Amino acid sequence: MKTTLRREMDGRILRLAVPNIISNITVPLLSIVDVALAGRMESAGSIGAIAVAAGVVNYAFWLFAFLRMGTTGFTAQAFGRSDVRAITRYLTRGVLLALGAGLLLIVAAPLVERFGHLLASGQETIGREAREYIRIALWGAPAALLIYVFNGWYVGMQNTRIPMWVAILSNLINIVLSFYFVKGLDMGVVGLATGTVVAQYIGLALLVGVAMFRYRRVLRFFRLGSLSDTSGYGVYLRTGGDLFVRTAMLGAVTLFFTSASSAIGETTVAANALLMQLFTLFSYFMDGFAYAGEALTGRYVGARRADDLRLMIRRLFFIGTIVSLVVTILYLLFPVALLSLLSDKQAVVSHASRYAVWAGIVPLVSFAAFLWDGVFVGATASAAMRTAMTAAFVVFFAVYYAFRLPMGEAALWLAFNLYLLTRSLMQTLWYRRRFYSWAATGAGH
Repeated sequence: MKTTLRREMDGRILRLAVPNIISNITVPLLSIVDVALAGRMESAGSIGAIAVAAGVVNYAFWLFAFLRMGTTGFTAQAFGRSDVRAITRYLTRGVLLALGAGLLLIVAAPLVERFGHLLASGQETIGREAREYIRIALWGAPAALLIYVFNGWYVGMQNTRIPMWVAILSNLINIVLSFYFVKGLDMGVVGLATGTVVAQYIGLALLVGVAMFRYRRVLRFFRLGSLSDTSGYGVYLRTGGDLFVRTAMLGAVTLFFTSASSAIGETTVAANALLMQLFTLFSYFMDGFAYAGEALTGRYVGARRADDLRLMIRRLFFIGTIVSLVVTILYLLFPVALLSLLSDKQAVVSHASRYAVWAGIVPLVSFAAFLWDGVFVGATASAAMRTAMTAAFVVFFAVYYAFRLPMGEAALWLAFNLYLLTRSLMQTLWYRRRFYSWAATGAGH
């Protein structure tokens, strides 16, 4: 009986996770293509420019990642309760907030450009090209944030196939456009940014169109009065605030990593950009399982099915452990071969290979953090996510500044690994204390 239940739960996890993994893999592949194209431009500085600019733009968008996470958690819980009106209400709120935030980012573009230039740490080529990329990329802000909302809503509705197909199509369009703009029109980093913006709006149009057709029976419960309905806004905004702070700290660590690398020199920032692509590939892969955790946790918390919730978490971590071990072995055994796929500049690859061990162990120390994030999003346990990130944030900077003189560049990787490990451990401890309150109350607060 137990074996049958485990197999059934594995099937539910995989049905939600595999489409997410497939769509997520296209995201780092897109980033890898950008880095590879930049790696074959005239100077190594173009790789650093993409690393800095993409980091800044992603940080600006990540600040509003609560739009996806909050929409997923609340929608999944409403799905578990079979509350159709709440399902449409959470989509509406997310759309309104995303539109406002997207327009705000466009208005703030000059400040964001200046921020990117400062992160270049005096590297003139990196700074100039980074500002050009940012200037174009921010025009995609409304589309990017609305995609967050619709993807979160689809996951909350236990549907990961539609986001998968839309992500695959839009990312393929992005890759084709990037090649054309960079190689065909010789637009440089501006071509990379332009391709991304066009693909984002195409992806948004597809998500909206499919939702209006596939879920027309659900969306017909939408009422104009829901736009002024403030019930539940307190919890929604409090959750959003916690996730905003958490994401700001997460992005700050990532940006500091790039900025500190840039301060050392062009070769270092380029090498670390390559190594971080390995982490990015793993993170998007593991996020596929995290998204499955979001959908199922929200569903089981909303329906107050404690036994199913406990079993799902156990199986999720069993699968995550196996995946992280396999990826770690690959990264440790074949670092040079993997890095050479990203750049033909041997000096950069050689420098990166010196620190490949640090990047190789990242999957082992980080997989639990990714999976717990998924579980906590589904339970809308935003305060716990914020607290764990705060502790990890402090650990990162404390370790880096304590060891940067004796260890040099390696201190960055030591701090980064301990930062991820701290998140994993703190969320594990919090879950052990609060599991029964989730199942009993149907909420993660």
